[in-house]
Amino acid sequence: MNKRIFQTVFLSILLTFFLVLGVSTFVFYTEYEERIESDLLSELRFLEAAAGNGVSDISDISVPGHRVTLIAPDGNILFESETDPSGMENHLQRPEVQEALMYGLGEDTRESGTLLENYHYAAVMLDDGNILRLAVPAGTILSFVVEMLLPMSVIIIILLFFFAWYSMKAAKRITDPINNIDLEHPEESEEYEELSPLLYRIAKQQATIREQIESAERRSREFAVITDNMAEGLAVIDKEMRLLSVNRAAFMLFDAEEVKAGDSVLAINRSDAFSAAISEALSGKRSEALIDNKTKMLQVIASPVFEYAAVTGAVIIIMDITEKSEREKLRREFTANVSHELKTPLTSISGFAELLRNGGIPEETVKDFGKEIYDESQRLIALVHDIIRLSKLDEGGEHEEERVSISEIASDVISRLRKRAETMSVKLELKTEDPGFINGSGLLVDELLTNLVDNAIKYNKKGGTASVFVSRDDSEIVLSVRDNGIGIPDEDKDRVFERFYRVDKSRSRASGGTGLGLSIVRHSVITLNGTIALQSKLGEGTEIIVRFPAA
Repeated sequence: MNKRIFQTVFLSILLTFFLVLGVSTFVFYTEYEERIESDLLSELRFLEAAAGNGVSDISDISVPGHRVTLIAPDGNILFESETDPSGMENHLQRPEVQEALMYGLGEDTRESGTLLENYHYAAVMLDDGNILRLAVPAGTILSFVVEMLLPMSVIIIILLFFFAWYSMKAAKRITDPINNIDLEHPEESEEYEELSPLLYRIAKQQATIREQIESAERRSREFAVITDNMAEGLAVIDKEMRLLSVNRAAFMLFDAEEVKAGDSVLAINRSDAFSAAISEALSGKRSEALIDNKTKMLQVIASPVFEYAAVTGAVIIIMDITEKSEREKLRREFTANVSHELKTPLTSISGFAELLRNGGIPEETVKDFGKEIYDESQRLIALVHDIIRLSKLDEGGEHEEERVSISEIASDVISRLRKRAETMSVKLELKTEDPGFINGSGLLVDELLTNLVDNAIKYNKKGGTASVFVSRDDSEIVLSVRDNGIGIPDEDKDRVFERFYRVDKSRSRASGGTGLGLSIVRHSVITLNGTIALQSKLGEGTEIIVRFPAA
């Protein structure tokens, strides 16, 4: 802008300068010619007066720089101050001579045929009839201008530099106020009133743009907060598989290194299933894939993004379905286990019933069959009861919370199971160092202790001991149930709390176990906000330690 203004101002001044110079030269030249003609007539009158005063020889009359010519009435040259008259042609038809013969005075400007130069001519008729003519060189306007410009060239150059400097200053003076406008507050500028409407519109647009930017930044921050705190991974890619946006969960779920916008989405995961899902989405189809990431089961959903019916990218959602997958697996296993556990006693009952129906069985044998049917039905009842109980715990059923003493409940449980322990030659012990008050359901604590003590009796050896200890450790109540029975192999320790899992399957069934006792214990402990740990050595016994927050 500064350059354009400089060029405009400089060219305008230059054009004006040369236009004024040209007009002035033309006017001055015209005035100069008129002055020459006027002077020429005055000098001619002077010569006429001198000739009338008795000058005997015309050659005595001379005017420096002027041609003096005396012409006879017939046009012959009598005298010429600049050249030999004998070689000159007849001048009778010259315009100034004709006018002088007719009117006494004549004028003309033309190129001299003799000297080949422009001349102003003035002629007057003398008293004796001869024509006295005076001529001066006229020159041309070009020669006059050249004659004028040459001495002024230095002045013109100086003026050109001055014009350039002035144009630069003028341009700067015009643009500086514009360049110095405070664009943050353009409406406060008062340099040019003409710019006020424009500056007002700029201020209005800036306010609108500022609001839009703040709104966009707010939405961007909200989006970032939402996506960064999502448990699911989210990634947006372009059609070249470059990441446009990605949250932390996307690469954390894959245990990948942190990636950023602009990286390839394959930096998150390079598995064939992941790559195939993205390729299918970029081809315009929604795709899903399951990826087993060793420690996690991930579900990838890739959806194409369309713009004007063309695929411009894809949105990828990554979900951790490990728990869901595990639950589905457990559900299938539970269904299979329940079917198996129910089938065994039902098959026995059905077999004994069929034998009884056919008849012909001794009475003693009928009694044995009846006992077997009773035992199997009791086992079925216990199994159904445990399944119902476990289902309620899974559903998180409400339990009446109260302040209960673990020591008191442990004493009641041991009293109920003492007869069973004596039958199996197992000694029961209770040691309490603290009443063990906790906030929770007494029924859950009772059920938990019953299962633990029953297992300590069931999986013990003859002459063995099952001990219950209640103590306090800072802010926790510690419940320990210990036996010196068969113990648990190391490879089974992590699985004993699974449903229907038995270490010694034959012994468990023989003792009437359902395989759900420790699963119920674990769920009860979780419901009571406690923790459970197991210590065991094969052939030496088992200890289960449960910790609860003290009331």
